[in-house]
Amino acid sequence: MRFIREVPSGLSSESLRWYELRLFNLYRLLIALAFAVLLLTPIATRYFNLGGVMLFAGQVGIVLYVLSAAGVFALGQTRRWSIEVATIAGVAADLVIGSLLLYVFGGLSSGVGVLLLITVAMSALLLPGRWALLSAAIATVALLSEAFFSIWIRENAGERNLAQAALVGSAFFATVAVFYWLARTTRESQELAERQGVDIANLAQINELIIQRMRTGILVLDGKAQVQRFNESGWYLLGTPPSSETDLRKLAPELYDRWRYWITTSRHNNVPIQIAQGVPAVVPRFTRLGGDDDAATLCFLEDESMVYRRAEELTLSSLGRLSASIAHEVRNPLAAISHSAQLLAESEDMPEADRRLIEIIMNHCTRVNGIVENVLQLSRRERSRPECVVLGPWAQGFINDYKQAQPLGQDVLKLNLENKDARALVDPSQLTQAVWNLVRNALRYGRKPDHPAEVSLRIRQPNSAQGALIEIVDRGPGIPPALQRQLFEPFFTTHADGTGLGLYITKQLLGANQASIEYVPVPGGGSCFRIQLAVPQRDLV
Repeated sequence: MRFIREVPSGLSSESLRWYELRLFNLYRLLIALAFAVLLLTPIATRYFNLGGVMLFAGQVGIVLYVLSAAGVFALGQTRRWSIEVATIAGVAADLVIGSLLLYVFGGLSSGVGVLLLITVAMSALLLPGRWALLSAAIATVALLSEAFFSIWIRENAGERNLAQAALVGSAFFATVAVFYWLARTTRESQELAERQGVDIANLAQINELIIQRMRTGILVLDGKAQVQRFNESGWYLLGTPPSSETDLRKLAPELYDRWRYWITTSRHNNVPIQIAQGVPAVVPRFTRLGGDDDAATLCFLEDESMVYRRAEELTLSSLGRLSASIAHEVRNPLAAISHSAQLLAESEDMPEADRRLIEIIMNHCTRVNGIVENVLQLSRRERSRPECVVLGPWAQGFINDYKQAQPLGQDVLKLNLENKDARALVDPSQLTQAVWNLVRNALRYGRKPDHPAEVSLRIRQPNSAQGALIEIVDRGPGIPPALQRQLFEPFFTTHADGTGLGLYITKQLLGANQASIEYVPVPGGGSCFRIQLAVPQRDLV
């Protein structure tokens, strides 16, 4: 996600300072043109009684001022200089030409000192404090120099001009202090607003991303049942409609009926509905975004399968916590029963009918012990330790170990090795446990009535870029299509003596090794459980 690092709209503090400088440059250019009209036309001699050297000096100075003002204005537009350099150049021109005009027009009484005051104020707004104080000092020196000039050279003014110059000079420094404080406060407020704007924009972006990535579908409906907005999950659960269609009546009539029911009764219907083909069933929830009856409605589409998975996780977690106590409480009396039955079976005077009862006891002890083992596997499963396994030797060793541990009798278990060099990245012990469960199920249930079981363990790898495949194939009656989707769910079984945990544990073990398992029907009858294993990294390289 790309976060915002500058203010998305409005002026930043730097842009605001350039905007102020542009206005200041425009003001300077207009003032220069106004003084040019005064000094380069008969107005200077007719109304201000200027002439001789003073008029010539003023005319030369104002021409230079117009040229400098135009140059500073043009350079400010291009931003080739830094804002400090451009401001210092303009302020220097103002102070030099302003001091000259102060002499030409006869001092403070002419009103030219106000122009210097504006220049000092703008320098306080745009420049650091030291430069602003320097401009105030230069302007004050100019005023005092003109006052001394009037007293000692012109001899047409008294100490009153000197006092006025001192007061105006003090005003310059006071102006610098006030305007610099205002400028600093404004910049700090602007920077704070910028930071907060960036934080708010980033937070809005994060919220938008979170909402878009949520598994729960979210719709925003107005009072006329028009879909204003939806996230990715909402769009998917609606059946991926086109963006031009917003009418909820056409998009999802059943959802519209639920919305109308909630609007009318203020109650939710918790029965899941399937809005479109191929998407999970959902349970809609509604809430108003405002207090008015016509306010927008926020609709949450809860995926029923997610709710089921959460309940399943809670159930298995509780089962894991109980498994230790089950082992202690059940295994000890179970071992005593099994041991006692074995001792009874060793008796030579045992009638044949009693031996049959002992055989039933032993069979059920074995079954209960298997249930306990399956439950314990849910809680004590260790983390996988994957390694590169050559599947040919592993499969041959597996077949030999299984035949030694589980006598087959008339049943057949054979190995079909199509690729001797097939490799996989997997934990060998967990792979053995998973395949052991599948082979045991195939030998137990994958047989036709009154026929021995025929189970094949097939190893193949279509190419080196694809993971190896392990297939456990039997020639039994197969699994009905209606039950195939529930095969790997916990506690699902179709046999009275099954626990429904074998295939679930197998899927969990394979998932811990980045492997997958699926059920594939066999043409002509039978079942095939196909395991897709991960490719070793060195094979990929």
